[in-house]
Formats: sequence, structure tokens, C-alpha cells
Amino acid sequence: MPAINKREDVLKKIKEIYPLLSSENKNIADDLHELALERDMKIGIGVRVNAANTKTHYDIQYSAKKPFLRMAFLFRICITENEANPTFRVRLKLLNIDKYRPIVEACPDNIKYLITLGKECDSCNPSCTKQMVFTLDGISHNLCTFAGGVFENLSTDEWHILKTLIIEDYKAHTAV
Repeated sequence: MPAINKREDVLKKIKEIYPLLSSENKNIADDLHELALERDMKIGIGVRVNAANTKTHYDIQYSAKKPFLRMAFLFRICITENEANPTFRVRLKLLNIDKYRPIVEACPDNIKYLITLGKECDSCNPSCTKQMVFTLDGISHNLCTFAGGVFENLSTDEWHILKTLIIEDYKAHTAV
């Protein structure tokens, strides 16, 4: 299925998708969505259905309108609808992480571990314009933007920390 890009169509589809989630995950998704609306972020949805037609995967992508960087979403809410139990994940790119490193270094070890979890960039995609290059706790990272930055099954406090990181990355991104 094609991407849904008209803002009114996107907002309508989100209202259809969110009831699939548990109440806790719906609250988190709603909170992050409100954060994006407050900052007038660009919102798009990609929809994929697997070959067996048993799963539908929704990628709700949020990015800053200015400056626009190709493939530089700030965060993505990923929901997979299947028969048993929908999955809920949030992907962060954190392309400006070095600009607010003290905040990141103050995060709990679990969050820092998940931020650095991913493969090192090996230039797998010739059209890629940005890697996640940053230093955390004295260790340099050059992570692939297509792999990593995935968060799921976090505590309420950890989700609030991620929201703070999204806000900081948005501020750093739009301060250009």
C-alpha cells in the first residue's frame, strides 16, 4: 500500500490505528503525537502488508518541517497489527545527539544502551545522507540510521526520558 501523506488523511488514519494498542501504549503514542502536533512537525504514514496478509505494519513518521533533510525523521512510531497482539515500538534517529550530550549521559544505563544498540555504518545504502555520529560516555559511535534506535517495553519514566530526548533533538535540529 502507498504512503499516506495528506495531513488530514494521516490524522484520520492515526485515529483508526491507535485503538489497536494497549491502553498504556496508546497513552504513550498519544503523548508523542501531541508533542509532534505542538511543534507542527511533518507527519506521514507508511503501510505494509506481509505476503501472507496476516500482518499490517504502520510506520508513523515525524520530522521537522525546516530545515528538511531527506530521510531525517526525528522519530517514528511503529505498530504491527497481527492476530495475536499488536507490537508497539518507537524509533529515534537522534542525529544531533552531540549537541545535548550531557542530557543523554545523565540517562539511565538502559536508555544509553538502547541508543547505542545498532550496527556500525558500513555505507550499505548509497543514497543515505546521514549516519548517527556521536560520542557517549567517552566512546565514539557511527551508527547506521536504518538500524538501531528502537525502543519498546519501557517503563513510564523511561518513555518520559525518550520524550525529552525527542524534544532536545528537535530543538537542535531546528536551531540551524
